[in-house]
Formats: sequence, structure tokens, C-alpha cells
Amino acid sequence: MPNVVFRQEESRNISENVTWGQRKRFADGKVSLPYKQFMGYEKCEDGMPKIVESQAKIVRLIYRLFLEGKTPSGIAAYMTNAEILTASGKKQWQSTTVGNMLKNEKYKGDAILQKTFTVDFLTKKKKINEGEVPMYYVENSHPAVIPPETFELVQEEFRRRNAAGKYTSAINCFASRIVCGECGGFYGRKVWHSNSKYACTVWHCNKKFRKKEFCTTPHLKEETTKEVVFHFKDGTEMPWELE
Repeated sequence: MPNVVFRQEESRNISENVTWGQRKRFADGKVSLPYKQFMGYEKCEDGMPKIVESQAKIVRLIYRLFLEGKTPSGIAAYMTNAEILTASGKKQWQSTTVGNMLKNEKYKGDAILQKTFTVDFLTKKKKINEGEVPMYYVENSHPAVIPPETFELVQEEFRRRNAAGKYTSAINCFASRIVCGECGGFYGRKVWHSNSKYACTVWHCNKKFRKKEFCTTPHLKEETTKEVVFHFKDGTEMPWELE
């Protein structure tokens, strides 16, 4: 019995020393990433994160697809079908993985340190930090894969979708974004004269023809809307491409 107590006390001391060292690094603003599971970075010689451009392009693609309207599950399916491997080398992508990437501030060059902490030195059980121990936010701690402005756009898009009460996995950038000024319904995409040379893609209220009195809001031509919103005559929607 004394030997068991001694071993437990020794384990406790080691755990406390390790924890103290980690918290000291956090307080000093030193960032460490789980590089084998974290896409976009590798450990530099000085111990700091360094961008791996071949992986960073994948991260930027994920952000672009989300801003174009896809959900995390839709993006996961896209990445799996495109045979793009995850950071750990798996073929199958999970929506939770994509969601975590889209919300991880480290991709904009900042770092929240001590998001979790160990609650049991024997089992090494961890829990999410809800104020039990200090948490540190370090700005510009390492090179950014995603511009801060783009990262904030993604967080705002999460809030917008949550407020709307629905997600869309549409491939079009206007899906669930254009709202009818009369009934509050979303605009939907339609193709007029699809089998003729006069084919034209337009957007109009999805509820326009479901009521006895039609909404009087006008339809919008897709190409004209893109020019107005994005200011690109060639229809380009986002500046990132996966090469």
C-alpha cells in the first residue's frame, strides 16, 4: 500500500511540474500546435509554426467553399470525393473536423492558449476550460494562413446561418443570402428558357408563386448580381484557388 501511495504522489508531482511548465509557456505567449493533426503548419527550427503552402491551399479552399454556401458536412463530402487527405492522412473527412478548422483562430495568426486542461493526473482526463484556469489570447503569434478579415467573415456567416435557422449546402454563393423584402423568404435560383439560346439564370422569391397574392419583389439576373456584389466582370467569386 505505501508503494502505491508513493507512486501516486510521484505521478502527481510530475504532472504538476509539467502543468506548471505548460502554463508558463502559455503566459509567455509561446504557441505549440499538434502538427500531425493540424493542417497548414509545420514546426520550424526555432520551435514556432511555419506555413506549409501545399496544405495551406487546402485550408483556404475549405474557407472559400464555406463562404460560397457549403456546410461543414458538404465540404467534408467534397474533400472526400476529391480524394484530398486530412492532416492525419485519412481519406474520409468529418464535418466536425471541417467545422473546427473554420472556427480555429490559429488560422488567422492568433492563438487562444489553454482551451482545455487536465482534471485528473492519473487518468490524464481533460475538459474544456470554462474559466477554471487562466486562458490566454495571443495576437499575431505566428504566420496567418487565412486573412483576419476572411476569418471574421466566416464567423459572421456562422452567426447568420444560425440566426436563419437553417444551413445550406448549395454550391452557389447567393443561396440563403438574398431575402424577399415582402414575405421574408429566401430567393431561389431558376433557369429560364433552359433549352434555348435565350437561357438565363435568375433569382426570385421561393414563395412568390405559393400564395394567392404574389410577392411584387423583382427577379434578379445572376450575372448582373455578381457584378454588383463582387465587382468582377468575369464572374470570379473568391480569390483563392487550389492548384
